[in-house]
Amino acid sequence: MVLAGCGGGGGGPHLARDDVAPLIRLADRIAHEAPCAQARDIRALSELRTTLVNSHKVPADLQDPFSSGVNGLAALTPPCLPAVPAAAPPTTTTTPEHGKPRKHDHHGKGEGKD
Repeated sequence: MVLAGCGGGGGGPHLARDDVAPLIRLADRIAHEAPCAQARDIRALSELRTTLVNSHKVPADLQDPFSSGVNGLAALTPPCLPAVPAAAPPTTTTTPEHGKPRKHDHHGKGEGKD
């Protein structure tokens, strides 16, 4: 998403530096976050966009591309799924019948095999 921010001498429509700074911080943070944090910050970015547009801080020429960019990002919001703990390996302790250790059968006496 491209933010038309603090312009100097370009003459075109732009957002005030104080208004665009939080947008840039959020966009940068979103790019490096895990899915749940991205979902939270994309909502925050969308709310900030609404606040700026409703308070007439976004020039009319920028409102459509600005809103389209935020809406496009919102459409790509990753799902925030709860963390699932790793399953513990099953415990497979089998006790011989009647709680007595099994005796090993000796195959062929004197062959040295246990």
